[in-house]
Amino acid sequence: MSVKRIWSAQAGILVLLLSGCAGVGTKSSGSGALPTLPPDNTTSISVTVTPATATVRAGANASFAAAISGSTNTSVTWSVNSVNGGNATMGTIDANGMYTAPASLPTPTTVTITATSAVDTTKKATSSVSLQNPIPVLTSVSPSPITAGAFSLTLTGSGFVPSSTVTFSGQTLTTTYVSPTQLQATGTATTSQIGIVNIIVSNPDPGGASSSTVTAEVISAAQPISQVAAVRFLEQSTFGPTPTLVNQVAASGFDDFLEEQFAAPASTYPTPAATDSGVTKVQNQFFINAVNDNDQLRQRVAFALNEIWVVSQNKVSDPTGYTNYMAALTKDALGNYYDVMTDVTLTPAMGHYLDMVNNGKPATGQHANENYARELMQLFTLGLNQLNLDGTTQVDGSGNPLPTYTQNDVMSLGRSFTGWTYPTEPGASLARYNPENYGGNMVPFESNHDSGAKTFLGQSVPAGQSAEQELATVLTIIFNHPNMPPFVAQQLIEKLVTSNPSPGYVSRVAGAFTSGTFETFGSGKRGDMQATIAAILLDPEARRGDTASSVNAIDGKLREPVVMMVSVARLFNPTTDGTGFTGWSGNMGQGLFNSGSVFNFFPPQNLIAGTTLNGPEFAIYNTNTALARVNFVNTIVNGSISSGTKVDFTPVINAGSQDAMANWLNNYLLHGTMSTEMKTDVETAMTAAGTSTKNQAKAALYLVISSSQYQVQR
Repeated sequence: MSVKRIWSAQAGILVLLLSGCAGVGTKSSGSGALPTLPPDNTTSISVTVTPATATVRAGANASFAAAISGSTNTSVTWSVNSVNGGNATMGTIDANGMYTAPASLPTPTTVTITATSAVDTTKKATSSVSLQNPIPVLTSVSPSPITAGAFSLTLTGSGFVPSSTVTFSGQTLTTTYVSPTQLQATGTATTSQIGIVNIIVSNPDPGGASSSTVTAEVISAAQPISQVAAVRFLEQSTFGPTPTLVNQVAASGFDDFLEEQFAAPASTYPTPAATDSGVTKVQNQFFINAVNDNDQLRQRVAFALNEIWVVSQNKVSDPTGYTNYMAALTKDALGNYYDVMTDVTLTPAMGHYLDMVNNGKPATGQHANENYARELMQLFTLGLNQLNLDGTTQVDGSGNPLPTYTQNDVMSLGRSFTGWTYPTEPGASLARYNPENYGGNMVPFESNHDSGAKTFLGQSVPAGQSAEQELATVLTIIFNHPNMPPFVAQQLIEKLVTSNPSPGYVSRVAGAFTSGTFETFGSGKRGDMQATIAAILLDPEARRGDTASSVNAIDGKLREPVVMMVSVARLFNPTTDGTGFTGWSGNMGQGLFNSGSVFNFFPPQNLIAGTTLNGPEFAIYNTNTALARVNFVNTIVNGSISSGTKVDFTPVINAGSQDAMANWLNNYLLHGTMSTEMKTDVETAMTAAGTSTKNQAKAALYLVISSSQYQVQR
């Protein structure tokens, strides 16, 4: 028996005719095949979309609704330019019809939103959407004030696009797009513009619009830098001001000092003798350089990097290893952060400290060592959580931080770092695992490198790369990660200027890191350290406090023991062989080169008890270390910290009267912030010290240097 199906379109009836002997469901073949049955009658289905037309600005949302008639099934699928759900180029639309315009305009700037019936995909309706540029919002401009002459501005806000332009007192500037929240602009301020000027950001058509006005002050190029401002600037950019440097900065300005420092020859560390052991000579050389050498900015930044990229003598005590590690930091401190990443990674000191050296290709089912892979991301480059450009943490819909990387990323990176061993000793042949040797960079043993394909931070790492090629591949992925600029910016600001930078401050410095340019500084390449450091030191927030009216109570940081000791010595005509400092730094909780772990002596985030303020250095400030600070001051004022390190207080002694001595200390140690009450107490102590001007000077020195007003750099 067979079944014949006849569809009567007129009657909407399915008629079954039974004939023959074939089984039910037998399908005939050939020209007698029957047409596919339609579902319900769809001829009456229609779709409409509202609104039929819309105008949406880049990055903004618009809601669309679909109405279905002629069917009980009202489901639709949404598409943008025939792509289900859309994409980042033309915008996306969710199942509820919520459209999100792309961050930047596509070409053409009109897209079509389509709702398609789920019952009959031939039934659909569209809406035409015209996309427009966002309305720019300008929140801040730096530097401020702006010196007459050629200048470079960093503009922070939102809604910026690649075609945004900046006008400065009506003059259109050369504008460089950095990100939706930052622009760079260059121009020239004339002497006729000295005073207050208006700055505006404009976006072109379609939807052309301008931001509200932000004002800035143009000052004369000849306007001198005050002594207060010079001392503060040198506290942030060197291991401590000296009278000579204060006069130089006051006369020539901040920019000239930076230019000079960027060009200064780098300090060196002598090659250890074959008979040397331990890192004592390296520690002493660090203090000799910090006290005496002219490349102060380079050294101060290198020391900050040493506290980020930690190697400790508790595991690496080889003098050659530590010398080469410090030489790499010193060389790259004013170069590019990518070079820091590469050069420090390849030092045997770091390889030994965090187990990258002799990390061999794992056997099937085994894992490579993950120690360096994890700390490189967590502590040296990216941090644990995804960051906005201003350093604030990105969160999910429940308010939980979004992690930067996964355990799979750590495992992949550990595999990428396989195959490296100690440098080959002279006269020896390269082996899979060379013996411990610190006389050069680590070298690859290719067959010990896992060259298989990997996925790392969402990107493919191709198979078949050499150890050196793969190192460059994964470091480049990390270097271009959006976390890198704010992570580095936040860390360096804290080390040099203030423990509590605003998000705007972090964003401006991160922008300089991203663009590689700040004012006239930098190469224009991402990660440029000169641009980054200039942005840190010249930012309005760093310079806030250069005048009494601009002082902000939350600015500043507790002086690190190492920086505090060297700063005191530098001010008083020192002679040193580097001895004495290391022991005292240990007493104060910061034994140079001897951090207890890879997490440094203190973490970048450490809440000061009883406050909402961050104070990293307070993590090593307790009853014992506070007493050690005072004891150090007493020792250096009333004796010497070692037979090879001496200072000369003649400038204070020869200042004259008690009032003059107090003023000298106020100018160079407190940059003019000594209160009337403090000055009275200091002069009372000087009187109690007797008639000897030397003893009076020492009494004043002891009180001022040990005071909280000095111990906290503001």
